[in-house]
Amino acid sequence: MPLTRFLLSASNDLPPGSVLDLNQSLLVEMGIQWFNVAVLTAILIFILYNPVKKFMANRAERIKNEIDAAGLTTQEALELKASYEGHLANIENEREEILKEAHHVAIDKSDRIVFAAREEAKHLIAKARAEIDTERENASEDLKHQIIELSTFLAERFVTLSIDNDTRDKYVDEALTDWSEKTWQA
Repeated sequence: MPLTRFLLSASNDLPPGSVLDLNQSLLVEMGIQWFNVAVLTAILIFILYNPVKKFMANRAERIKNEIDAAGLTTQEALELKASYEGHLANIENEREEILKEAHHVAIDKSDRIVFAAREEAKHLIAKARAEIDTERENASEDLKHQIIELSTFLAERFVTLSIDNDTRDKYVDEALTDWSEKTWQA
């Protein structure tokens, strides 16, 4: 008989003012209940304790492994950060080296261009001087031919006309005028 039913039935039989009657049947019932609780607890401990204990041990091991892995990851992250900071410092140095190298290359290239331009200018000046010399020689040759023509023309005039100095000067001026007109027209 359950304890509550017993207490309810016992309360009807009790004298007024008493709460519980501790008779033998109540004590036996309570002993059986305690025995049932003890057996049930032992069975539950035997059935559930080891799996729960094993689960908790595995969970604790997994958490420990995760904490260790997080520590290793943190250490690797710190090493990687230090490496990147070192690379950043090296990048600044590399940038300076690249700029210096580019500056040297640009200076060398500009020197080569200036040298080539000077050589080209020397070549053009030499060519122009050669052309000027050729033109001077041609002009000199032309002048010689014209002087010869003028001399021949004057000699022809002098030979054909034996005249006095005034007339001769007049003919020379005329010849020079004719000659200069022919020269400029040609």
